Amino acid sequence: MNRIIDGAKQCRYTMFHPVNGFDQIKWEKKGSPLFCLFILAAFFLTNVFDQVLTGFIFNPYNPDKISVPSIFLMTMGGFAICYAANWAVSSLMFTEGDERNIFICMSYALVPYTAAELIYILATNFANNEVLPFLTAIRIVGLIWSGLILLIGMFYVHQLSFGKTIVNLLLTVVGILIILFLILLAYSLVQQIYTFCYTIYNEIVFRL
Repeated sequence: MNRIIDGAKQCRYTMFHPVNGFDQIKWEKKGSPLFCLFILAAFFLTNVFDQVLTGFIFNPYNPDKISVPSIFLMTMGGFAICYAANWAVSSLMFTEGDERNIFICMSYALVPYTAAELIYILATNFANNEVLPFLTAIRIVGLIWSGLILLIGMFYVHQLSFGKTIVNLLLTVVGILIILFLILLAYSLVQQIYTFCYTIYNEIVFRL
């Protein structure tokens, strides 16, 4: 429990002092991967709330077609792919970032976005179309803040120059696309194998 509380304090400190915060995470081993699991859970639940609890006039989703497993796959699966891609790219670039610090950095980067989304969801239940630009601004601020946290975090975690940090993130995007392509390829292959086996099964049953 103490580790989770310390992790929450370190996360809050890092949100407003990212340079010192990530420096402490890198060299003093502060931050808690266990607390990061709470961040991921909050990120997942926020995406569920976004489709379920957003004010009616701002909610484009059909309540009858909302799938929690699909949201889980998109959020947690997406995070896992991003993490794997950055870890692979960082290994090829021989950076100083390890699995723990990459995980903490990417988890912390979700906090501003998640907080902004929760504020947005709550506000939409008491607002009208006239305040839509203000609500949109809240989301934009959350995204920009998350982007800055990710950029500064990767800079300190991997101990790269600013230019190489940008290259690292761009290559991570390429890695994500490659992983998604391989997943789609594997899915297509499995589907074809299933169709082939099912066809043979039907032929055998028909002849019997």
